[in-house]
Amino acid sequence: MAPNTGTIKVELEGRGPLVLRPSDYVATGGEGSIYRASGTTVKLYTDPAKMRRDGMAEKVKLLQPLGSEFIMAPQGVVLDQKGSPVGIYMPFAEGEPMPRVFTNTFRDREKFDDDQAKALVGRIHDTVKSAHDHAALMIDPNEMNWIAVLKGKNVPSPRAIDVDSWAIGRFGASVVMPSIRDWHSKDFTKLTDWFSVSIVCFQIFTGIHPYRGTLAGYKPGDFEARMKKNHSVFHTGVSLNRAVRDFHVIPAPLLEFYKAMFERGERGIPPSPYDKGVGAVAPAARALRVVTTASGALMFEKLLDLTAHPAVRIFHCGAVLTASGVVYDLATNRQIGTLQSRSGEVVKVEDGWLLADTVDSKNVYTYVDSRTLKTVILPFALNGYRHVRFENRLFLTTSTELVELNLVNAGKPLLAVGRRTSILSPKSTKWFDGLGVQEAFGANFMLLPFGEKACVSVRARELDGVIPVSGKAGNRFASIIAMYKTGAYKKFEFTFSADYSSYTIWQGGADSSELNIAILPKGVCATIVNDGELVIFVPRNASLNRVSDKQIATDMALAHWNDTVVYIQNGALWSLRMK
Repeated sequence: MAPNTGTIKVELEGRGPLVLRPSDYVATGGEGSIYRASGTTVKLYTDPAKMRRDGMAEKVKLLQPLGSEFIMAPQGVVLDQKGSPVGIYMPFAEGEPMPRVFTNTFRDREKFDDDQAKALVGRIHDTVKSAHDHAALMIDPNEMNWIAVLKGKNVPSPRAIDVDSWAIGRFGASVVMPSIRDWHSKDFTKLTDWFSVSIVCFQIFTGIHPYRGTLAGYKPGDFEARMKKNHSVFHTGVSLNRAVRDFHVIPAPLLEFYKAMFERGERGIPPSPYDKGVGAVAPAARALRVVTTASGALMFEKLLDLTAHPAVRIFHCGAVLTASGVVYDLATNRQIGTLQSRSGEVVKVEDGWLLADTVDSKNVYTYVDSRTLKTVILPFALNGYRHVRFENRLFLTTSTELVELNLVNAGKPLLAVGRRTSILSPKSTKWFDGLGVQEAFGANFMLLPFGEKACVSVRARELDGVIPVSGKAGNRFASIIAMYKTGAYKKFEFTFSADYSSYTIWQGGADSSELNIAILPKGVCATIVNDGELVIFVPRNASLNRVSDKQIATDMALAHWNDTVVYIQNGALWSLRMK
């Protein structure tokens, strides 16, 4: 069935009729298109005849008993209006793509700590055991085939998706992402499943793939060669950036298991992350990488240090969110409000601030007077899915639009609707810091606010066929890290013309999904990729300056306050500038 941009009427076997609308569209892959409607995920195959030849209806019946809280197994076949099978359906799973959970930025923003990592890994182990108890092999449990649920009951918990690709009964499978493949085994077994899953779980704990980091004799990203040689992050000579979380966050028995598996080539079933032990705990390898091309000198100034309330987010206007939910104004060090949600936003408005929050699944808007700090809750009838901020502009996504929100003072503060930009479906759009990436039946578009009032949709062919996992946009510039089907990460940097009608692009490898960059409104960017080196560049004229300093580290989470580079490190907030 070819991708359909209109309304589709189907019949869910055992459930009844269902209408799929364009706003229900999620994505198009190699086998078909995904829709989500009425709490159900529907997969419509591009070639229904192949689906029938492959005996998918029979396979669905074998997979149905695997369905559980953590396993999104197929529930039945989807029929077209003629009664012919054209797809399958399964429960809807809402959460975060697993690669986001690997990053320090996401962990800080969502209050995801080491105890939650342990709970999530334990439930992933339970999911694998359940699959094996039902005589199924997962084959390709890579990080994109897991969703992390962080809100609601029994969280954090995983959701295993793409279950229809598992091997069960007479139905085999042979496709596996190279970055999780057990290159020492010719066959797929329960132990190869455990090897692949352990790679994902190791990244949940530490933020890095167990065969990445810098090692002499290997090119960056050459994880396949290192996997074949068992040269993991535990290998002598490997150096890791400080953004990698120390290995002692892994419970000792599980850490010893990872050493045996990744470095010595042993295979087995991992112990529970709740198993206790006192095995030797290895710290993560560290090595400063200092270059000799530095010019100038750096000045570091501490702006805010609240020991009991570490900073977790910085907003363009100079507001900073702490772990306790308190919001401070950097210019005055005053407390200006609170946010219950880490995904809330703050913008500066006339005579005050506007705070956009989500409380009990409802959007709440608060105006804070800058003179008196008096707060006013603003009524607003428009419902939406999430807030998006570009520099000091605030937006709300609805089922069909990206809607700008403006504060109007007409005797009293009021929230008004500004510019509206159409979107195909919120379910097919991934939102990042200042931009969205929308997949429309295989074609990718960037949704980019710019200037003071404009917003544009830009076709980005370079993003077709890859999975964006992190991104940030500023004035005429956007940086995105995406993952290929091989498991490799790549960074894409887009520099736009003044009206965003065209762009130039730079592409390069990335070691992880962590994106650490500050994009200033005046067009200057600062990024830290390696310990000991700050890279300052201006995309519009291609100027670049590498500054070496032993204090520069990848655990400095960069952001900007107007045209000042700021960063969070160990919960404290600092500014960074050239002398």
